[in-house]
This record gives sequence, C-alpha cells and structure tokens, in this order.
Amino acid sequence: MGIESDQLVYDYLSRVGDLAQQRHLPSGTRRELVAGLRDEIDRQRARATGDSPAAVRRILGRIGTPDEVVTAAGTTPAAPSAGATPTAPPAGATP
Repeated sequence: MGIESDQLVYDYLSRVGDLAQQRHLPSGTRRELVAGLRDEIDRQRARATGDSPAAVRRILGRIGTPDEVVTAAGTTPAAPSAGATPTAPPAGATP
C-alpha cells in the first residue's frame, strides 16, 4: 500500500469522523461507522488490481462522500422519522 493512497483513506475517514461528531452521532455509532468503512475500503483495496491513489479515489467515490455516508448513518431504522408507519404492530396488539 502506498503512502499517498493510505493518506487518502486516512483523510476520508477523519472527515467522516469529524462530520459524525459535528452531527452529534453517538460515540458508538461513530466508532462503528469509521471501523466499518475502514474494513470495506481495505477489502476493496485488496481486490483492486493496483493500489494507486486513482484506485483509492474510485473506491471512495463508490462509497460516497463523507457527507453522504454520515447522513445515511444518521438515519437508522431504530429511529424512524415522524409519520413513519411501524413495520410491526405494538406488543399485545390484536389484528
């Protein structure tokens, strides 16, 4: 792995972490988000034919911008938006 490629990944993950903190995502969510992204980037880099900065930029481009990634992480199924219909009836409800 090249130094420039590693720096691109580091900068990307740092930006994701910074944005997640600015948007007040819980620390556990931030940690899981960055760790999951790192794993995914590492898997894709291992499969790539070359580990050039251009290849890393393509991988990061497919994943999405840090803003897109953090926005998606902030909208979890556990916290449905107002007006969303529940997927299962409450416990004890009769159909």
